[in-house]
Amino acid sequence: MVLPVGPLQPNDAPWNGGVPLNGPNTTSLHEPDSYYKMFRNRYLPERSRIEFHYGGQDNTIVFLPFYENPTISESQAANYADYNPVGRAGSLYAYLGSKSRTFKVEMTYTLPHLAMHEMGINRFMRVFSNGGPQSEKALFTQSSKFSANPVVGDANKSLSLAVKKAYFALKNDANSTVTQPNGTGSSFLNDIGNSTPELLASMNPDESSKILDTLLFFIAVLRTSVVNNASDPMQGPPLLRLTFGTLYQSVPCICKQYSLKFEEESGYDLETLTPRRIKINLTLEELRVGDFQEYAPAVITQRDNLTGWESAINSPYTVDPLPAAGYWADS
Repeated sequence: MVLPVGPLQPNDAPWNGGVPLNGPNTTSLHEPDSYYKMFRNRYLPERSRIEFHYGGQDNTIVFLPFYENPTISESQAANYADYNPVGRAGSLYAYLGSKSRTFKVEMTYTLPHLAMHEMGINRFMRVFSNGGPQSEKALFTQSSKFSANPVVGDANKSLSLAVKKAYFALKNDANSTVTQPNGTGSSFLNDIGNSTPELLASMNPDESSKILDTLLFFIAVLRTSVVNNASDPMQGPPLLRLTFGTLYQSVPCICKQYSLKFEEESGYDLETLTPRRIKINLTLEELRVGDFQEYAPAVITQRDNLTGWESAINSPYTVDPLPAAGYWADS
């Protein structure tokens, strides 16, 4: 279900610095309370996501939740050698193995929809210590901590605010040259009763900045799906784990290709020119390596080993890895 993307009103929270619409008694920007209750009861972003697992000493993991239902298509092809004996009206086949499963994933981010959720870059970054089930459970409950001496890219550096300040500075420069019919100069400064330095100094990251910065962070993470670590080229692109409902349970994948496009009819955020609705398409291929031993679902490392039809027709009746933090791993 998608939130309508009509124009927001000037006093619609949280775009005027108000509180995100995620409280128990709040309503959506455009819909009645009944819609909001149904929307919250889904817990879609809490239950479905793509995890980006980065290599290196930090073992950083970034969660990209699905805030709207994704479109997922799956395919797999077998490799056969075919033989055609003379006089036989039919081929014989020798199974040579199968290629990895391929997933086409289409996901969407809509700014007014994101405004209904709690945002913030540090909510989606984790460091995995590989300390067993309790350690993996902590990935879903503990936000990352950032340095007290921030560098560009830390959560308390707001790219959207920087672009917004540039917009207001440009607007002031343009309006300061306008002359009213009575001969008095009219500027954006006079309209707000402030000066440019004071105005820009008073602008701090608000709720709208947090939402925009989180969306920009999501896009930046998606762009890393096909690149390595430039400072350490031996660290390749991240491993992606696909989780959505019962069909896809922590499926490890590599990303072969991504594409991103805007919906022009949905418009843009005026001050930052951020598209209000972005569609992302990913082409993923399953990567099952593990420790090259026997498949064991819901167990770190062994869950990623290859398995065949024996796992589907016998317990555990699945071929997916399953999350190591839950299900049968607890018993």
